Amino acid sequence: MTRARLVASLAAAMMLTLAMSSLAHAQAQSTGVHRLNQAAGVIDFSIYGSAIFKIKRDGQFKEFTGQLSYDPASPVSTDVDLTVYTGSVDMHNSEQEQLLKSGEFFDVERFPTMHFKSSSTELKPDGTFSMIGDMTIRGITQRLTIPVRLRQAPAAGAVFETTFQIDRTAFGLNGIGKWNGIKVSISKTVQVHIAIATAPTTSQPAR
Repeated sequence: MTRARLVASLAAAMMLTLAMSSLAHAQAQSTGVHRLNQAAGVIDFSIYGSAIFKIKRDGQFKEFTGQLSYDPASPVSTDVDLTVYTGSVDMHNSEQEQLLKSGEFFDVERFPTMHFKSSSTELKPDGTFSMIGDMTIRGITQRLTIPVRLRQAPAAGAVFETTFQIDRTAFGLNGIGKWNGIKVSISKTVQVHIAIATAPTTSQPAR
């Protein structure tokens, strides 16, 4: 083989290798669908009430799953699908946890999950979002509009954060509270806070 042909063959081989490498890299990049990183997220809430004096109790749900689909070039296409396991409620108080798990509130045996699914997202002038979606608790679905902050995380994931209020009675959470044996008048309004980190899913190149 002449020197010219050898150089041409090596150049062609290098170009083919680079093309295959670029294709594999593109196939392994984010698909745009992000899985929830449960270890880096939190879903908590605050309940307000009164007996002899005003009472505030904070709790959280330790188990949840779902996905966040978004395109940084088109934030209004952001879509959230979140499932929370009601039996994972944690109030750092066994009596209060059993009350919330009972048929008077979440009724975890009949309704082991609650669910939020977004339907549309609007970009606000301040860079935040207004997300419209359906919240289902105890089999009752209500349309909500919630404020959302969505930002890119350093590790190519995303951070989804929102704080909003719900009327618990609209979802059939009508129980009467008793804390330390004392009957408590619980406010209808519950404040919910969600802060979740996500990680992008990837598609591996075909072998």
